[in-house]
Parts: sequence; structure tokens; C-alpha cells
Amino acid sequence: MEPQVVVVRLKEGPCPEGALCVAVGGVEPRRGVEIPNGDYLVVMSPVVADAVDVAEVRRRFRCVICVGPSTAERVGDCVVPREYTSYGVARLLKELAPGRVVVLRSSRGNDVLRRLIPNVVEVPVYDVKVDTARLREAAGLISRAKAVVLTSSTVAELAANVADLRGRVVVAIGRVTAERLAGLGIPHITADEATIESAVRTALKALGGGSVG
Repeated sequence: MEPQVVVVRLKEGPCPEGALCVAVGGVEPRRGVEIPNGDYLVVMSPVVADAVDVAEVRRRFRCVICVGPSTAERVGDCVVPREYTSYGVARLLKELAPGRVVVLRSSRGNDVLRRLIPNVVEVPVYDVKVDTARLREAAGLISRAKAVVLTSSTVAELAANVADLRGRVVVAIGRVTAERLAGLGIPHITADEATIESAVRTALKALGGGSVG
């Protein structure tokens, strides 16, 4: 039976019921990364915890912010914005007292925080590696699926380069991914919440049925 909903993501992880997930790459921690001192430490992915000893680094900051629940689960004891995206982090930072912001993220991170928040230092702590064979596999799955969930702006660009996204429901996990799809001229809808679970629910609802979890 062909999958109704295909989730394309960069690395392996839990897959919601009602979807087939395919990882098109992986991550490689950077070695010898120097993290400056600051007031707010922003962690933009659970993967950061694999690359950095966050428990040690956090001692030099007065507040730790995690982009979403999965990141908070890995990091522990951090503030999570209402919107689990770079925009949500930016809005939260604007509500807090002024201070120096240090952002830990991948080398493929977007520029939202640099554009919206002054005094931001971004530190790439891991690189994303794309597996061309898995990307071809994803293209084949997309061609047979009724809906595809794209989990980042990087994934959106990769998928658009190898597959025809027209004629199926395309779901962006959040605003940054949606902006990238809009720039590529690809019709899409955006998940109610920037999580894979919510994006799959959005896809199933758009297809006219099904539920997750």
C-alpha cells in the first residue's frame, strides 16, 4: 500500500502514526567550537545537545531558550516560545530584557534571528550532510504520496530539486519553511504548530480524514 503522507526530514527520528518518514541526511558535530559568553543562550535543535555540553555552557548565561518541545526535552530547564520557530524565538527575545544573544544551531541555519534581533551571535555547532541515495529514495516516495511534509527550509529546497511537488498536498512545518516554499513558487499549507506531529495532522486533515496519536 502506497503511503498517503511522506515526511521528509534531515535526520532519523520518531515518526508519527499515519505517515512514512524518510531521512535524507545526517548531522556531523563540529569539533573545537568556541562559544562566547552572553545573557541568552538559544538552542535551535535537539542535535545541539549531541555536539555541545549544554549543561556546562549554560552556566555562563542567565537564561536558556529552546526553540521547541523536542529541543527542551533534550536540553532540560529552558524557556520555550509559543511558536516553535525562529520567529517565535525572536518574539520571545523581544519580550525579555536586552542582552547579548548566543545562538547554537546548524551551519545551514536561516537568518531570521540575525534580521530581527540586535546583538546576536550565531555559532554553528554541527553540519548537515545530505545522502544522495536517500534523497533519491525520498523523491520516489514523494512521487507516489498524496501529501508531503517538509520539516525545514533546507529540506524544502532539497525536495523541490529532486521531485515534482505539484499535484499533492505540501505541508510546511513552520513559517521559515513556508517562506522558502513560497520563494520556490510551490503551493503549500503550514502546520498549525511547528512540530512533525502537527504537520502530519494537517496533511491528513487536508486529505479529508485520519488522525495521529
